[in-house]
Amino acid sequence: MRKSTGRRMLCTNKQEPQEVLMAGRLRTIDARTLADAVLEPPGYAVKDLLVQGLHILAGAPKTGKSWLALWLCQQVAGGEKVWGHPTQQGTVLYLCLEDGYHRLQDRLLDITEDPSENLYLATHAGTLADGLAGQIETFVREHGRVSLIVIDTLQKVRETCTDNTYARDYADLARLKELADRCRTTVLLVHHLRKQYDSDPLNRVSGTASMSGAADGTFILQREDRSSNYGTLFCTGRDIESKELKLQFDPMSHIWECREDEETARSADEEVIGIVIDWLHDEKQFEGTASELLEILHDALPCGLRPNILSRWLNKHKGMLKANGVSYTLRRTRDSRTIRLSCDGNDANDDISGSGAASKIPSPSSQPSQAAALPGVSRQRPGMERCPPLP
Repeated sequence: MRKSTGRRMLCTNKQEPQEVLMAGRLRTIDARTLADAVLEPPGYAVKDLLVQGLHILAGAPKTGKSWLALWLCQQVAGGEKVWGHPTQQGTVLYLCLEDGYHRLQDRLLDITEDPSENLYLATHAGTLADGLAGQIETFVREHGRVSLIVIDTLQKVRETCTDNTYARDYADLARLKELADRCRTTVLLVHHLRKQYDSDPLNRVSGTASMSGAADGTFILQREDRSSNYGTLFCTGRDIESKELKLQFDPMSHIWECREDEETARSADEEVIGIVIDWLHDEKQFEGTASELLEILHDALPCGLRPNILSRWLNKHKGMLKANGVSYTLRRTRDSRTIRLSCDGNDANDDISGSGAASKIPSPSSQPSQAAALPGVSRQRPGMERCPPLP
C-alpha cells in the first residue's frame, strides 16, 4: 500500500506548485535562508499605491468613488501615471454592478477622449456564493496578464444575509484575497462608510473591523464637505507607506486630481496656455477638437501631453485666456468636444462674436515652422521635453 506523506500539491494560476498542509506538519524556512533568498518582487497596478493583492476603496455615497475607480481603470489599462505613480499596463476588468452601459458610456467619454482597448467592463456578475470566482478566473485565463480588477460595489457580490458578524466579513474578504493571490493580480473593492463618525477615517469602513484587517490596503475617499470639490484620500496598507493625498475633483473632466505638486503643475499649465495664446495672436481663431489643436502645435507643446489634459487646462485657465484677449467656448456632444478659440484683441470681451466663422484648421504640415517660432519654445522649462517632429 502506498504510504501517505501527509501533504498534497496544489497548482495555482501562473504560480509554481505549492505544498498544502494536510496532517499537522508545518512547512518552515530558517531566517538565514529567507534572508539570502532571491524573491520575485510583488506586482502592482499602481506602484507604491495599488500593489498585488486585495484593496478596499471606501467613501460616503455620492463622494465620487466610482469616478475615481473608472479613472484608475483607464489609467492602468493605458499605462498612464496615477498622480505621478507609474502603472503596470495590462488588461483591466471593471465590474460596475450598480450602473448600466448608458451611464458607463457617458462617464467614460467624460474622463477620456481615448478609451483603452485593454479596459473591459461588465454590469452583471455572479456573487461569491454563485460563480464570481470562476467567472474572474476564466477571464484571467482568456486575457493573460490582468493588472487590475475593480468590483463596484462589494455589497453586490456578497450574499444577502442579516449575519453581519466579524467571522462572515472576514470569510468574504478572505475568499477575495485568495482569488487575487491565485490570479496574481490587484483586486480593488469599492465599498461604503458607516454613518457613525470616527476621528480615524479608516475605522469608518462599513462592516466589522475585519473588513480592513483582511485587506492588503485600504483607501478612504473623503470630501471636505458635501458640496466641496476638495477632498483627501487616506491610504494605508501592508506594502505601502501610510499617506494622505490631497485631491481636487474637476467637475468638467470628473477626474480627481492630486494637489500635492500644485506649484509645478501650475507652471506647466500656464506655459502650455501661454503657447496657445501666442499662436492665437497670429492665427486669430480656431475651431476643432483638442486632438486637432495638439497636432497643429505638436512641435511647441510638451511631449506626452494628451488631448483630454489640454482640454482640461484650457477650461481651467479661462481667466488667463480672457486676460490675454482670447475667448473660449466648449461645445460637447456624445461623439466629440469642439473647442472654439478667438483672439479679438479685447481683454474685456469673453464671447466669440463677429459675423465671420472660425478659420479653417490649418493643415499640420503648415504648422511646424510657425509653432517652432513661438516664444514658449525658447523658454522651455527643465523637464518639459518637446516631442520629436511628426513623421
